[in-house]
Amino acid sequence: MNEAFIKEDKLRSRLLVEGSDDYHVCYHLLTCHGIKVLERDQIVDKQKVEIINKQGIDNLLGTLVKELKGSDLKHLGILVDADEDLIDRWRSLQNILVNSGYTTIPTTPDPNGTIIEGNDKPAVGIWLMPDNQIPGMLEHFCSFLVPANDILWTTAGTSLQQAILQDRRFIEQHTIKAHLHTWLAWQEEPGKPIGQAITKRFLDPKAPHAQQFIQWIRLLFEI
Repeated sequence: MNEAFIKEDKLRSRLLVEGSDDYHVCYHLLTCHGIKVLERDQIVDKQKVEIINKQGIDNLLGTLVKELKGSDLKHLGILVDADEDLIDRWRSLQNILVNSGYTTIPTTPDPNGTIIEGNDKPAVGIWLMPDNQIPGMLEHFCSFLVPANDILWTTAGTSLQQAILQDRRFIEQHTIKAHLHTWLAWQEEPGKPIGQAITKRFLDPKAPHAQQFIQWIRLLFEI
C-alpha cells in the first residue's frame, strides 16, 4: 500500500525487542506510566506503541532492513542488549541503518537513548540495555529498579557468591540473572516474572533509570 494513502492516525509506532522478558518489561513499564500498548488484533492507533518480540538478536538484526521499509511505519524503536561489547553492538546497528539510507547516525550512542530522524524515512530510536553507556543486558537495567538500600538485594548477592563457590552452574555473564531472580524469589509473592515485578512495585517503575527510558519512549513516539 502506498504511504500516501495511509492516514496519519493509522501509521504504526513499533518497538522491536529481543525476547519475551524484554517484551514484558517494556509492556509493564509503559503501562505503569500511562502509555498505551497496542494489543494483538487491535486496530492501529497512533497513541499506542506496538511491541514486537523478535525472538532473538539475530532475527532482530536480520529483519531490521525489512522493518524499516514498512510503508505504514512512522516510528521504529530498537531495544537490544549491549552484552559484552557496547560499541560492537552499536556498529552493527549503524551499518544496517547506513545501508538503509540513514545519514545522521551519531558515532556513539546517546546516553539518554538515541533518536535518528530520517527525513522521508521513519524516525528510529535505539536503546542499548542497560543504559546506553556500559556493557550489560536487560537484567542489569532491572537491577537499577531495585529500591535503594534494599537489604535483601545485598543478601541475595552474598548468598549467590556462596553458591558459586560451591558449584557454578551458569556462565559468568549470567550472574546478574541469577542475582535478580534470587532476589525476586524472596518477595511478598515469590518468583514473579520481572515484568510483573514492575507492576507489583517490587521493582520501582519510577526509579531514575526507568524514568530516563520512558522519556526516550515519549520523545521517540511523540507521546
